Amino acid sequence: MRTVLRRTTSAATALLVASLATLTLGTPALAAPGDASARGVVVDLSAEVAGIAVISADATIGTATAPAGGGTDTETLLAISVPGAVGVTASGTVEEVTATRAADGSSASSSVNGLNLAVLGIDVLDAAEVTATAVCPQVGATSADTTLVGLELFGSAVTLTANTPAVVGSAAVVVPGLLDASLNASLTRVETTTATGATAITVRAVLTLSGSILGVPTTIPVGTVIVAEALCERPPAAPTTATITPDEGPQSGGQTVTITGTGFIPGGTTVTFDGVPATDVTVAPGGTSLTAVTPPGAVGPAEVVVGTVNGTAAPLGYTYLADGSGAIITGLTPTSGPTVGGTTVTITGTGFTGAAGVDFNGLPGTGFTVNPAGTTITVVTPPNPAGPALVELVFPDGRVTAPTFTYLPPTITSIVPDTGPTAGGTTVTITGTGFTGTTGVTFGDTPGTNVTVNPGGTSLTVVTPPGQVGPVDVTVLLPGADATAPDGFTYVAAPPTVASITPNAGPQSGGQTVTITGTGFVPGDTTVTFDGVPATNVTVAPGGTSLTAVTPPGAVGPAVVVVTTGGGTAAPLGYTYLADGSAATVTELTPTSGPTSGGTTVTITGTGFTGATGVTFDGVPGTGFTVNPAGTTITVVTPPNTAGPADVRLVFPAGTAAAPVFTYVAPTITSIVPDTGPTTGGTTVTITGTGLTGATGVNFGGTPGTNLVVNPDGTSLTVVTPPGSPGAVDVTVLLPGDDVTAPDGFTYQPVPPRIDTVSPGQGPTGGGTTVTVGGSGFVPGGTTVTICGTTIPADQVTVSPDGRSLTFRTPPCAAGDTTVVVNTAGGTSNGSTFRYVGGILPVTGDAMLAPLTVGVLLALLGTVLIVLTRRRHRAGRIG
Repeated sequence: MRTVLRRTTSAATALLVASLATLTLGTPALAAPGDASARGVVVDLSAEVAGIAVISADATIGTATAPAGGGTDTETLLAISVPGAVGVTASGTVEEVTATRAADGSSASSSVNGLNLAVLGIDVLDAAEVTATAVCPQVGATSADTTLVGLELFGSAVTLTANTPAVVGSAAVVVPGLLDASLNASLTRVETTTATGATAITVRAVLTLSGSILGVPTTIPVGTVIVAEALCERPPAAPTTATITPDEGPQSGGQTVTITGTGFIPGGTTVTFDGVPATDVTVAPGGTSLTAVTPPGAVGPAEVVVGTVNGTAAPLGYTYLADGSGAIITGLTPTSGPTVGGTTVTITGTGFTGAAGVDFNGLPGTGFTVNPAGTTITVVTPPNPAGPALVELVFPDGRVTAPTFTYLPPTITSIVPDTGPTAGGTTVTITGTGFTGTTGVTFGDTPGTNVTVNPGGTSLTVVTPPGQVGPVDVTVLLPGADATAPDGFTYVAAPPTVASITPNAGPQSGGQTVTITGTGFVPGDTTVTFDGVPATNVTVAPGGTSLTAVTPPGAVGPAVVVVTTGGGTAAPLGYTYLADGSAATVTELTPTSGPTSGGTTVTITGTGFTGATGVTFDGVPGTGFTVNPAGTTITVVTPPNTAGPADVRLVFPAGTAAAPVFTYVAPTITSIVPDTGPTTGGTTVTITGTGLTGATGVNFGGTPGTNLVVNPDGTSLTVVTPPGSPGAVDVTVLLPGDDVTAPDGFTYQPVPPRIDTVSPGQGPTGGGTTVTVGGSGFVPGGTTVTICGTTIPADQVTVSPDGRSLTFRTPPCAAGDTTVVVNTAGGTSNGSTFRYVGGILPVTGDAMLAPLTVGVLLALLGTVLIVLTRRRHRAGRIG
């Protein structure tokens, strides 16, 4: 229903209706679930005309907000006024505004009596009694209710129904600068509920001014007045809890724990441990976790309960652990024991219940027990270094210091026997204290074997390891602290033993380093002899199981090697002296020279050649080596080598001996007969000279000759020349040691070419026939062919390497016979006939003996016509 009071323009009404769409109903914007608030009268009006304020009022009379932690906020009997307002007055009483928050719901209410609101001197609103109530239970439906008695708009009574279209009205007013001014009002009443909240607004008035300025219709928003407003949000369910971390801690409290869950309220959440409040409860933003500091508690499980104004969560489990805060120690017996540990200690006092162990300098004791009354602890000490040790009772969540326990070091009082051989194997008895738990005994740095400890820890036996001559420290190794007797055992020398000598053969002149393995070698007190002659540089390795020595000179053959120390002599080893040429004396070498191709039998005379295995010439072994039984003569055949003096060495199994120089003589060419011949080759040439024995070939300008025959004495050979180009070429005899060359030793003389065959003997007048000419005297790269008056140039004539055939392609020529002539630098050949034939020739190149038939002519004519047609078409396309 809409009631129109006094006269309004249609434009103003439209504006008010449009404003209603944005200013009427809405959902309360509260901070969080469970909030509630109420307001009595809210005046928020402001308008200017030509930059001058004509209306100004901003006041809220009566406001209440429910406390976050629960409870009620109330204001009562507040006089309605708008101090400092321009063009606005108000009177009446805000009887009460109240807002409540509790676990089972939230609510708000507002009550206003005798309201009068005047704007620009005109009564806009009058109401005798106005109330608004909003109720939001935790369970059940929300509600919003309003009451309104004696409402007048611009002096006229009106009825305002909740959640219906607005009641509007206007009144003429006088506003400087605004002609035909009217004050307009639009009233609405709101009762809104949702699943989570409720809103009750008994009267909401939206005011505007309308008129014209300089002839232009104008509407000016003025603002809003609210009378009796109540808002609430449904409180959330009671908090829930999911985890507590850590879930155990010291009985004395003081541990910070983190609890996760939902519904935790900052400033409104409590945490208790078995009913005792925690301290420093801090809720994280979002209310899904909190931290708290545990209070002291009894050892064992405790219930942790989180509570808010909305209720309490299901309890979580937490365990208080013993931390020793209640322990009192009155005694510790005994107060000392060996470093190896194993002492049973009794600790007396009170408050030991819950103890989990005892540490000695941080190491846990063993065999821990605590009596049911928590007054006595027994524990076995662990190994530890000598001296006082910190003793601590270990509880699950703490430690308590007990009186000090002193670890006593072990002692060695005697070692029997205290001497033995360097080879080891002596059983020694060591007496003293604190040997229980011994893990080993060392002599020097070497462990003994077969350690057996007396149960009382006062003695042990051990077998000595091998050692070097002299005293060594004896150390009993114990878990806590070792016991050492300085120079407690002395090693005495024992006869050495030998196992091997490497290498077991070497040069008769000595100087070879050998390695001997065995036992009982003593550094600085070991000698080695070869057939009684001392070796030098004898060096014994640590441990005395190997040594190195440098051999002295000895006679070729087997020798006895003996190792001796202060403890005795080892069984001998075998060693073989090998000939090395050191005794060889060369008196003569004959002949002293020979050809580079080798093959010279050389005789070397002298003494001491027995044992020689060969002779080398510049490092290359000769062949046919022999040495006479007396060792005074060697014969050997020289290998090929380059010209010049060659180093000659007699080779022995372990060395070499120098012999006089042998000179390799370069081969020579003294004559070539004949020294000229035709380019076609085939000339048999005799070459004389020296050192030609073993020749493997003869080249004429890089091309090998054929039919090589060498005279056995190496003074001559014969060879057949290969084809060649006109002019002089080098002649080279190829030899194993050094080749020999006669520069320009043979001259090729040009000869006229000769034609023997022409194939095929005919071809078409159009040319293009590949013709092969057989004959001789053809020169590669230097041959032309003349046919039908046309000379085919040399670069279009292909000549075989032996100069006996060539090929070329015929040029066009008229039908008939023509002559083929070949030309080279040696002259012009005889002529040979070639026939040019018109028409189509058989594939075989045979002459067409039969006349063409009519059919063949027609076929030829057709072919010609097709060709002409294609040419015409092609020519047309090009054009």
